Amino acid sequence: MEQFAKEALRQKESVLASGGYAVVPHDIYRVLLPELKAKYGGQTARDCVVLYGYMHAYTNGQSEGGAYMWAFPSVAQIAEDTGIHKDRIKGLIDILVSEGVMVTRKIPWHGHAKKMYMPLYERMAPDS
Repeated sequence: MEQFAKEALRQKESVLASGGYAVVPHDIYRVLLPELKAKYGGQTARDCVVLYGYMHAYTNGQSEGGAYMWAFPSVAQIAEDTGIHKDRIKGLIDILVSEGVMVTRKIPWHGHAKKMYMPLYERMAPDS
């Protein structure tokens, strides 16, 4: 997980160092949203963009641990906060992963598996 955190931080620093801003709103609304809409339809594209932005807002900013730059809200929390039905969240995440703008991992967490989400600042090849 640390390699992805380092990559996400490198990407963010690269964007900011080149005079750019974080991915919101230009790439999200001018590039990602139209592409998703063309492939998956308007409602799915909209919900993917909401979920992508939500995960960026919930990334862990504390660099002292292995969860740095990862978001880890529960499906129940995501559904409550966004209004997206819980049964749709996995499919939307799968789209974001397939589009190269998010990475997910499951980690052991107090005897259970915890789903971790890393929203990226630049697209990665899907099989990275």
